[in-house]
Amino acid sequence: MKKVTAINKAIFILNEFTKKPYSYTAKELSEKLGFSKPTVHRILNELEEFRYIRRTYDGLYTIGYKAYQVGIIYANHTDIFLEIRRIIDEVARKTGEQVGYAVLEGTDVVSIYESQMQDSRIRYIAGAVYPINAGCYGKVLMAFSHSINELREIVPNLNLERVSPGAIMDPKVLLKEYEKIIAKGYADSIDEYLDGTVGLGVPVFFHDGSLHGCISLGAIKSKQFDENKENYIKDLLEASRSISLILI
Repeated sequence: MKKVTAINKAIFILNEFTKKPYSYTAKELSEKLGFSKPTVHRILNELEEFRYIRRTYDGLYTIGYKAYQVGIIYANHTDIFLEIRRIIDEVARKTGEQVGYAVLEGTDVVSIYESQMQDSRIRYIAGAVYPINAGCYGKVLMAFSHSINELREIVPNLNLERVSPGAIMDPKVLLKEYEKIIAKGYADSIDEYLDGTVGLGVPVFFHDGSLHGCISLGAIKSKQFDENKENYIKDLLEASRSISLILI
């Protein structure tokens, strides 16, 4: 068995702060990760010294500003992030809905930007990792990053997580969903990631046809959404083309 080094432990601790509730006591981290409390305290103190972790007014540990700096540098160096953000915000203003952008890192679906104009009941977070078997981000990114034959090989071996009651847990059903998305050119979802919500997502491609990311719109289920769905899809496809034109 590979030895868990001090660096490994520090990374495991940092990773916990990407998960709800985003703030912990040293005891909670010790129990979750199986590390001794003195070890967790020592690592937290070092991370706090370098501002990757900070303490809240009630004594909990949470993420510090240095982690934000690293994240924003990642975002700003993910091609032309600022221009992508401008296009996302434009769609959000036009539709009045939550709109965001995500990329695929291995099998991790990472949001790199989320508009802040959405209904407060829908709160997607830039930097969060989303599932490949629930919601539009993951489904679009998996469907368009592989050929059908590759998906037939990959999907049966995926470790699917029930992140919500609507998550697709059957590999055969998930494969059919991917195939349907490829045929339509976009994905939709109902109650897959958050109950009471709907979503639409379209792929964004480089000039050579390879996948860059996914632009997605999320909304509360309503008659208004149903009436505007086709227009939303057109808005997303137009935004996708705009982003493709600026990708190098």
